[in-house]
Amino acid sequence: MIRFSAHLEMNFGSAYSFAERWQSAAHSQFQACEFVWRQHGLSEVLALREKNQMAITCLGGTTGFAVDGGRPLLTRPEDREWLVRDVQEAIDYAQQINCPNLVFVPGNLHSDWSIERHRQEAVNSFSAVAPLLEAAGVTAVLEPLNSKVDHRGIYCDTSAEAFRIVEQVGSKNVKILYDIYHMQIMEGNLIDTIRAHHALIGHYHVARVPGRNEPLGGEVNLPAVLQAIEETGYQGFVGMEYSPTGETIESFKQLREAYPASFG
Repeated sequence: MIRFSAHLEMNFGSAYSFAERWQSAAHSQFQACEFVWRQHGLSEVLALREKNQMAITCLGGTTGFAVDGGRPLLTRPEDREWLVRDVQEAIDYAQQINCPNLVFVPGNLHSDWSIERHRQEAVNSFSAVAPLLEAAGVTAVLEPLNSKVDHRGIYCDTSAEAFRIVEQVGSKNVKILYDIYHMQIMEGNLIDTIRAHHALIGHYHVARVPGRNEPLGGEVNLPAVLQAIEETGYQGFVGMEYSPTGETIESFKQLREAYPASFG
C-alpha cells in the first residue's frame, strides 16, 4: 500500500515550531516527512528523529526561482559552481539523516531565451552534479510546476519537458518529482503518464485540485491514481504537499480516516 509523508512546511502555519511540526506529524501516525533542509540544523533534526521516529523522504531548498532569491538557479550558467557547492552540502546533510532525495525547482523563464536554451542549461547543471549524486547514492528530483495558478513565468511546467531533461542527463540519480496537483492543472492524463514514465519518477506529491488543500475530493480520483502508482512497483512515499483548510491535526485525522492503510 502507498504510504504518505507529511510536509513540515506546507502542512503547518508559522505559529508551529519545527519541533511541534515534527511531533504532530509523528503522533498523527505519519511514517515519514519532508522539509526544507536549509532552515533546520542537523543536530535538531537528529534529536527530533531520535525522540519521534520518522523517515525523511525529501529535502527541499536546493535550487531557487529568481536571480535574487538567495539560492542558485538551475538554468543560470553563472550559478553552476555555486550550485555544485550547495548540492555537495545538501548531499552531506542528506547522508547523515538517510534521506534519499533532493528537490530541484526549475526556476523562472529568461525572457530572451528559447526553451531549448533553458533545457540545455538545466541538462548542463544536472550533468555537473550527477557524479556527486551517484557517488553518494542520493537522487535529485526535478519538480515541474504549474504556470497557470501558482508559478506564473516558471520554466518547465509540464512533465514532458521534465522527462526530456532527465532523459538527456542520463543518470539513474536524476529523476523527476511528479506532483499530481501541478500536473493535473497543466495537463491531466495522470495515470497514463505515470504508467508510461514511472522509471523516471523518483517521488510524488499530491494536493487537492483546485485549492491545493488536503487531497479529499476535488477533481482528481486519488484512489485510482494511488493504485496506478502502486502497480508500477513504487516503494517510496507520496508527499502530502498541501495547505490545510482548517487545523492541521484535524486535516491529518481526516486523511487517516480516508486512507488508513497509508499511515503507520
